[in-house]
Amino acid sequence: MLSDRSIAVTVGLLLLACGFGAARAAEAGESAKKIDGAQLYRRQCAPCHGVSGKGDGPDATIFAAPPRDLREGFLQKYTSEELVRRVLDGRALDLALDPPALRAQAAAVEDLVAYLKRLPSIDWRAIEPGWELYVDRCEMCHGPAGQAGAMLPPGVKPPRDLADPAYQRSLTNDALTIAVRHGRKHMPALVPRLSQADAQSITKFVRLLSPGFALYERYCANCHGEEGRGVPAVGDAIRVPSVLFDRSYFAHRDSEQLRTAVWHMLAEQKPVMPHFRYGLTEAEATAIVEYLKTSEK
Repeated sequence: MLSDRSIAVTVGLLLLACGFGAARAAEAGESAKKIDGAQLYRRQCAPCHGVSGKGDGPDATIFAAPPRDLREGFLQKYTSEELVRRVLDGRALDLALDPPALRAQAAAVEDLVAYLKRLPSIDWRAIEPGWELYVDRCEMCHGPAGQAGAMLPPGVKPPRDLADPAYQRSLTNDALTIAVRHGRKHMPALVPRLSQADAQSITKFVRLLSPGFALYERYCANCHGEEGRGVPAVGDAIRVPSVLFDRSYFAHRDSEQLRTAVWHMLAEQKPVMPHFRYGLTEAEATAIVEYLKTSEK
């Protein structure tokens, strides 16, 4: 039977955000026409609102009342400009959680703690090129965190979970790079084929994938940033959380102290629908709104 403390941890995780982590930042001057609004929606909004916007995303079950169905006339009530403002600056909406659903997710706490402890040792300069290539070439099928994407291309069967620790152990780096370039079993080769250097870059990013990575991106990255040091600047706005997951933070904390600190920090939070002033540019928010309105037709 799960302890009250374990349930409290899970509640805390869910209070941080309902959405799949911060989008990979676009250049501030980039126009909305060059931004993939569908991809941003899938990452930021679909976990709660669902692939089709009907409030039936995979995270919807943790709430006593489901997220808003965006297809029931909501989009027609506002202009595109008003919807963009709601995405970026809208009032945070209180959300009631469903305790039985939370209990089912309590086991994920250890995965998140393990990933947090990895953050200071990650060579982000080496990871970034592969992450960008992964988003461009792999994410459509494998999803942002290595788990099957929500909207697979026609005829593509759900691929294996790249974040599965057993799968990660089953391949050497060389074998994984070969799979990226040439395909493996049911995975077709990428066309156009990646160079050896690009495939090796993707391999470095794929090695970062884990259940803890998926949880961190979903519940923590919007506030703490992907490196655990806060969300980068968007325009003139900078958001730095009071807790930075850097080497100094972990230097004097063992695993139990880390759990206790996380429990204490998160227990004070309140579940709300997040808004994205610090995670999206206005152009990205506009791209999401345009995608939603276009896909309704």
